[in-house]
Amino acid sequence: MIKKFPVLLWLGLTLVAGGLTQPSYARALNKQDLARIQCAQEKMRILAEFFDVNKDASEKEYTLPNVCGAAAGRKVKMPEWFGEELARMEQNKVVYVPNEGTYSEVDLWRQAFSNVYLYLDRADKSLDPTQPVVLEQLSRGFVGNRLNLMAVLDRLNKDLLRGNQLLIMKDSMDGRARSMLSTFELINNEFFSTIESFSSPISQREDKYRQSVMAVVVLSNHLFSQFLGSSIPAYPPDPKIYRTTAADRFVNLILIVLGSSLAGLAVYLLLENKRDSILRMAEEYKQKSLVWAEDFNRQFVTIDIKYIVFGTVGVFALFGLVLGFMTGGFLGVFVFLLVIFLGGVISVRMPVAVLDALKKSRGKKVNKQLMDALILLSNSLRSGMDIVQGFELVSKDMLPPIADEFGLVIKNYQLGTPFEKALDGLSDRVESRMLSYIIKAIIIQRQVGGNLTVIFARLVENIREESKLEEKLQAMTAQQKIQSIVVSIMPFVMMLVMCIFNPTQMISFYTSPVGMIVFIFCIIWIGIGMKVLKKMGEVRV
Repeated sequence: MIKKFPVLLWLGLTLVAGGLTQPSYARALNKQDLARIQCAQEKMRILAEFFDVNKDASEKEYTLPNVCGAAAGRKVKMPEWFGEELARMEQNKVVYVPNEGTYSEVDLWRQAFSNVYLYLDRADKSLDPTQPVVLEQLSRGFVGNRLNLMAVLDRLNKDLLRGNQLLIMKDSMDGRARSMLSTFELINNEFFSTIESFSSPISQREDKYRQSVMAVVVLSNHLFSQFLGSSIPAYPPDPKIYRTTAADRFVNLILIVLGSSLAGLAVYLLLENKRDSILRMAEEYKQKSLVWAEDFNRQFVTIDIKYIVFGTVGVFALFGLVLGFMTGGFLGVFVFLLVIFLGGVISVRMPVAVLDALKKSRGKKVNKQLMDALILLSNSLRSGMDIVQGFELVSKDMLPPIADEFGLVIKNYQLGTPFEKALDGLSDRVESRMLSYIIKAIIIQRQVGGNLTVIFARLVENIREESKLEEKLQAMTAQQKIQSIVVSIMPFVMMLVMCIFNPTQMISFYTSPVGMIVFIFCIIWIGIGMKVLKKMGEVRV
């Protein structure tokens, strides 16, 4: 047994050493990935060969290897358009490096392709089981690839001034250079991801390494397609399309002014015909605004109702102005007036909506503080204080908004208002079901007697259980809420994507009468869908 121990120890140390020298990254890439790497590597070599000015164009014909799968055996020849372009790019001496000489634009592009080739070659060799790979050396090699590529891209992205002529290397190769440089930037980011994978946790290291390497493979194939693909068209539009005479412009201006005047006259006559009704409605609305201002003050918010109304109209006017300019002509004026009318209708109802939102928000904040307030009231009653002193203690020791509300009750009581009446005012100001229960319990106790301490203890228990139930219901109805958000957002996201890909057609459609009607109906039905999904997820506790 003693003799076997050195043998076992030697065997264990050998396995550990083998595990340390064998790269864990080799297990992350399979044979199919290896073939894709080698194919992309060959494509980068072909591109680098295309930029070799010492070779004749007839010699630049290559065949894709068998590892390229369906593209195996495909003949790749240097494009005809690249011959003259290569000579022009070779004449552009763009950078001088001490001890190395002057580099032309062709040299920089060859260096860029060579860096990607060396990266793929290093990833390919890391899979060879016969060659032990030290992770530190592998990482250092990838760092060198990234630094070299960054230097090359920085030089290619610079615009140089040669006398009175501006040299923009991004415009080379009939505009292909811009898209190819963008692809190189993505490859550079994946170089960094490869380096970053070495410092990742061991459980994630292989996956991150594979993802970054295969991303470089995909981008390299895309780079190959960009070079061999068609150039970016840069044909100027025919000026005859936009040519108009002075008479045409004058007639259009007259029609727009005449149409706007007629529309304004029609609005004026309509308002004049309804003058008495409008004045009566304005007076009623003025009285309502005074009531709303008082309600806002009761919510501890001081705001002028005019700001809410005219602010809403201003937002709709700005939106209508943008739509009117996009539509153009008399139809644009009609769209502007329609949006203004819609803003006026909504602005009249906006103060009520803002007030309701403030009440609900303040009620939720009060509900969160209610349990602590009840505990403080219960303790004050146990210590010999009465309910009024307990309310005063809550107003001093707790934070707003419940401290403000309880303090207002005490102030009203000190000014001569009966305590029960002051509590009713608190119930009117704050939308809270549990607070209304507490107020009713206090009023009943002051009228017929009872032990408020026991009542508060039970209310605290009820609030705690109700909070748990509400949290559970929120978790159960979260899916419906998310669905309502997704249903409301996705149509606009799709419309934005379509505008990005085909802006001219989308803008022309949505600025047409049919497009506007479709857009309005979409908004209406999306609102209905959101309301239905929201109601499906509402459960009253």
